[in-house]
Amino acid sequence: MARRTGARRPDDPRLAEAFEEQWGLVSAGVDALGDAAFGAASVLPGWTVGDLVAHCARSGGALARALEAVAADGAGTDGARADRPGAADAVRYLSGVGARAEAIADTARADAAGLPADTLRALLRDAVADSSKALTAALAGSGGALGWDRVVRSPGGPIRLGDFVVTRCVEGVVHGLDLGFPPARDALRIVTRVLVDVLATKAPGRSVELRVPPFAAVQVVEGPRHTRGTPPNVVEADPVAFVQVVAGRLDWATAVADGRLTASGDRADLRPWLPLL
Repeated sequence: MARRTGARRPDDPRLAEAFEEQWGLVSAGVDALGDAAFGAASVLPGWTVGDLVAHCARSGGALARALEAVAADGAGTDGARADRPGAADAVRYLSGVGARAEAIADTARADAAGLPADTLRALLRDAVADSSKALTAALAGSGGALGWDRVVRSPGGPIRLGDFVVTRCVEGVVHGLDLGFPPARDALRIVTRVLVDVLATKAPGRSVELRVPPFAAVQVVEGPRHTRGTPPNVVEADPVAFVQVVAGRLDWATAVADGRLTASGDRADLRPWLPLL
C-alpha cells in the first residue's frame, strides 16, 4: 500500500537520536581523514574536500545557531508555534535548496579558505557537539509543551524545529555520502521519507509507484490512476541509491544500468523532476 503524503506526519520518535548519530558519524569520519585529503577534489564539482567539511560544519552547527537565536529573542512562547504564518515545513524548505546552491558553494569556499586540516576537523567537531547539546537542552526545557513545534530561524526562513532537524539529517546523510561515509539507519530512514515527499510534491499524481524499501512507497506523476494488481509503472531503488539520485550525485542512467534503480513502464522515467536538491 502506497503511503499518503501531504499532511504533516508526527515527528519521528528517534529524530533527535538520528540527528546525533548521523552527525557523529560524519564528524568521526572527517577526524579519520588524512591531511592530504582536505586539498583533494570532492565529488561536488568545484569543491575540495576541505570546502565540503567547512560546509558540513556550517550545516551541522546551524541547529545550535537557530536555537541560540530563539533564546536570545525570547521566542518559544505560544506566539512561536508551528501554525505561525510563513513557517515552512521540511518539504518546502528542501524544495528551495537548489535556488541557494551558488551562494552555499561560495560560503563553503570562504569558510574553508586558508584553514588547515586540524582546524577544519575541530570546526566540524565543535559544531556538531554544540548542536547536539542545544537540541537536548531545548527538548528538555520544553516540558512537552512546545518541543518540536517551536519555530526557529533557518537559512530558508522560519521553520518548525522538528522540520529543521529533518533538514539537518538530510544534510548529514547527503554530505556524509559525499565524503564516503555510510549513513546511520535511522537517519537514512528519515531522509528517504522526506525526499519521497519532496518528489511527490514536485510530481503529484497516481500513475507511477515509487518504492524505496524498506522505508517508503508512494504514487507519483500525473496520468491514469493505478488501483489494483501489478502497477504498470514502477520505480524501485535501495535507499542510498535513491538519496544519491535525487540529490544529483548519481546519474539516473548509471543507477539503472548497474541495477541500483529499476524503472518499468512508459511513465517510469522520473528524470524530468530530478535532481531535487
